[in-house]
Amino acid sequence: MIDAIISGKLIKAPELKTGQSGKYYCQFLLSVAVGEKKPVVVSGMAFTETAEKIAKLQKGDALSIVGALKPNSWTDKGTGVTKHGLSITANASLSAYDIKKRRPKAESAANPDYTNNSANGSMPFNDSIPF
Repeated sequence: MIDAIISGKLIKAPELKTGQSGKYYCQFLLSVAVGEKKPVVVSGMAFTETAEKIAKLQKGDALSIVGALKPNSWTDKGTGVTKHGLSITANASLSAYDIKKRRPKAESAANPDYTNNSANGSMPFNDSIPF
């Protein structure tokens, strides 16, 4: 297995399922761009909290996964041709929805409020030219 970080778009909406042990799991398919060639399809599996986060996403949503990547092969039932692919077992995930939750804190740090910086309420700079 190879430790990997991959990013792509969901090919179909993932479904949250419950295993025999009562824990959640989720299977998903990612379309991952590789240069200018045709995108690679990576099948994935996630468990517990990671599975719950991924299951909230929809087809076409961008998703980044950290996990164990491994090559696999199978025989196409229709043609009998051996095909090759990749699968990943997710340890963690990140989507645009995760970033959105943290954005208000980042925006307030990037745009400080200069209206009341001093104890006496004066302007924060001693410039002689008012703007």
